Amino acid sequence: MPEPLNCPAEERDDCPYDENGVDRSLVRWMLSLSPTERLAQVQSSIDLIMSVREPPAR
Repeated sequence: MPEPLNCPAEERDDCPYDENGVDRSLVRWMLSLSPTERLAQVQSSIDLIMSVREPPAR
C-alpha cells in the first residue's frame, strides 16, 4: 500500500491516500465538479467500458 499509513495522524489531510487507500485527489476532483459534470464523467467511463466489452463490428 502507498504512503498513507506512514503519515502521522496530524498530517493525514496532506497525505495523497487515506487509511483505506482511497486517492484523495480523485475525491477532491470529483467534488469540484457540478452534478451535471459528474454525470458526464461517469457516462464517459461507462461508454469506454462498453466499447471495450463489445465485439468489433464486421
